[in-house]
Amino acid sequence: MSSESYLGIDLGGTTVKLGICDADGVVRARASLDTEVERGPDDAMARIAHAARALVAGGRVDACGAGVPGEIDRDRRVLVRAHHFPGWTNVGIGERLAAMLGVPTALENDANCAAWGELCAGAGRGARSLACFTLGTGVGGGVVIDGELWTGANGAAGAFGHIVVDPRGPECPCGQRGCLEQYASATALARRFGRGSAREAFEAARRGDARAVAAIDWACDGLAAGVATVIHVMQPEVVVLGGGMAAAGDALLERVRGGVARRVRAAWLTHVRIVGSTLGDDAGWVGAALRGARQVRDVERAVPRTTSAVRP
Repeated sequence: MSSESYLGIDLGGTTVKLGICDADGVVRARASLDTEVERGPDDAMARIAHAARALVAGGRVDACGAGVPGEIDRDRRVLVRAHHFPGWTNVGIGERLAAMLGVPTALENDANCAAWGELCAGAGRGARSLACFTLGTGVGGGVVIDGELWTGANGAAGAFGHIVVDPRGPECPCGQRGCLEQYASATALARRFGRGSAREAFEAARRGDARAVAAIDWACDGLAAGVATVIHVMQPEVVVLGGGMAAAGDALLERVRGGVARRVRAAWLTHVRIVGSTLGDDAGWVGAALRGARQVRDVERAVPRTTSAVRP
């Protein structure tokens, strides 16, 4: 096992997940706290730093990575804006955490972190290309091509939630109709089910509830259309379904695989695997930690390595 340790932070709208892993993604410690977005970024950063220090507990970490939702400026390590974080505009999260913790800190989109975590330490280990769908309150995505995270010309590649699966479908806040997010998110499934959460819909479907089964079939058919589109475009070795919805396991996977098979020629699926996340709730912070590790390795190519300790 590697002696190096990396801190990862996954900043969600409700919960912040953080943990320490080694360079192979082996988890050494984890913790969580309420985000409490309404209290503002200063309060959140202070509480995250406090939790990180407690997690390290006198030990050392070599770098930190933070995964955040929304639009980021990667070079400046700034959260530009995020839909579920009102008032959090142009927040220098990376710089603040680096100063508070005393370690190099990378900033990346949360779905990209999940994709990187699955590639390095999860369901995509050993692959060179991967597409990761994060299915939660919304639908996010991350893309790996030839072993490298692909973020596109403006840093927003992998916005799978805004693939249009039906131009006559439900309106999306982005201005389009029929976006994948309006079908395959936990929010959309719960709305379609009409009585409870997405998890409750899957539980009801297992009991044979016809309304729940119909809602899940509808959501998974939309998801299959989005997955098929990504497969047609990039032919990844692995498609990972992650986020809270992925906890449904085979009830989700089997429907999506069937829907994809109806849309994509069998020959084009020969070397494509559609799988569930193996990192689960750890995917975001593990991926963030390993992006921090990657940053350190990049710097070491030009600058001799110095290890910093998280300040007590």
